[in-house]
Amino acid sequence: MERAVANYKIRFLTGELAGRVFAIRNSGTLIGRRRDADIRPGGMDIGVEHVTLLPESDRGVLLHVYADESARVNGEEVVGEGDFLLLPGADVSIGKELTFVLEEDDDSPVDMDSAENSPEEPEEATEELSGETVGEEGDAARPDDADCTRYASAAELEELRKFNRSRQWRRRIVLTGGVVLFLLIIGSAYVISGLQLENPVTWPGEVSGVFDDGEFRMEIEPSGKCLVYYPKTPDTVTKSDGNNHEIMTALGKNMDVPFHLVFTVSTVPDGFRTTRRKSFDEWRKRVSEQEGFAFLEEPRQEFYCPTESGFPYYQLSYTRRDKNFRWQGYASYMRYHDKELVLLREVPANHFWRSDRVLQSFGAFVVSPTMVDHYWEIPETRMTEESTRLLQRASFELRKNIAATVWDEVDLMLRTLLCRAYETNDPVLTAAVVPLWREFREKQQVWYSQCCLAFQTYEMAGNSEGMNRIINECLRRFPSPDDHRHVKIMKNIWTIEE
Repeated sequence: MERAVANYKIRFLTGELAGRVFAIRNSGTLIGRRRDADIRPGGMDIGVEHVTLLPESDRGVLLHVYADESARVNGEEVVGEGDFLLLPGADVSIGKELTFVLEEDDDSPVDMDSAENSPEEPEEATEELSGETVGEEGDAARPDDADCTRYASAAELEELRKFNRSRQWRRRIVLTGGVVLFLLIIGSAYVISGLQLENPVTWPGEVSGVFDDGEFRMEIEPSGKCLVYYPKTPDTVTKSDGNNHEIMTALGKNMDVPFHLVFTVSTVPDGFRTTRRKSFDEWRKRVSEQEGFAFLEEPRQEFYCPTESGFPYYQLSYTRRDKNFRWQGYASYMRYHDKELVLLREVPANHFWRSDRVLQSFGAFVVSPTMVDHYWEIPETRMTEESTRLLQRASFELRKNIAATVWDEVDLMLRTLLCRAYETNDPVLTAAVVPLWREFREKQQVWYSQCCLAFQTYEMAGNSEGMNRIINECLRRFPSPDDHRHVKIMKNIWTIEE
């Protein structure tokens, strides 16, 4: 038995063992990655046998550095196969991060070799796990020393092994998923290239400039003229019943996207008393409940034939299920007198992502200027005056200078008279009111054309005050949203012919 020597311990300051304390054995303490090393840090910057700490019989601890390794003591480098006597307080660095300091153990000296051989306190076996430190703080090497630590127990080691295995599986799954996703992207690109899928889809003839479109022309009394157009293909199928039409054709340069068009004209019950907004809300509720429509946005006001005064309609996107097939597209809802006109243009939902542009660019519907001139809105409230009296007042107002006429009042008088004439089917009243309505619209158009010319003159002269005055006057004369002309002049999209 060797005689007792002073006890020492080392306290790690930095690195993965920072805060850990280890007692130095009398027989020496090996630090390295070797399986049976006393202290086994992780990391490839630590050698299999890096350094050994051996207590001296008189004072201090001998630091031995193994071949091909190095250490730094108080900033001084000690190379392989070198020895250095450490005194308490010595600062030692090994590897890239590990730093420890030598301290005296304040407990009474004991024979550490005898303690090793004691059957009452056997040393816990340790395992190396993926190059990581497996020792954990817990019971001290000596039960009465709270600063000293022990190595992991068998249960703790097994828990660490399970954690490491699960982490490895996660890495494999992520790597495998990334490889599969990459292959899917490459495969999809190859399939799209092989099938020559067009994205975005074009209207047939849009690229070549050679359009082969069919059309259905319709007349909707009184004086309503419009048409639905569609691209013709060898497989186009059409069905017609009066002014109701259904067309199944195709879009795209390769004619590979089914294109479905439905145009219906129906009479609104009590239509000359039901406003466009009210009938639209009733239609939307009906098709949602009975025909499986699901609308994807709030309706917005648009205009057909914008180069005239504009024919207003509501547009909104939707999806619907037809048996086991889902369509997606745009619905346009229009009113003309007591009729509601509904245009659906749709493609299979899985093709909508590449067909959206062509569905919006090509409305598939045209309104004639004659129909625009005969269009008027059903009023929210009617005037209660007798028809003859209203005719006299309207005629008197229209004999004035149109700029001095109260347009809103004349407009309401004429629309009230038109509702009465068509609702009662009174040909005498109709023959008296329609010319007044046409005259009113023509005078509006003349006044508007003069404003457009004045606006252009002010714009060329840089007179912003005059431009703003004309814009404000147009907004007052042509209120939003049921007239398009205020939009035209604000965007300066007009012609002298207007």
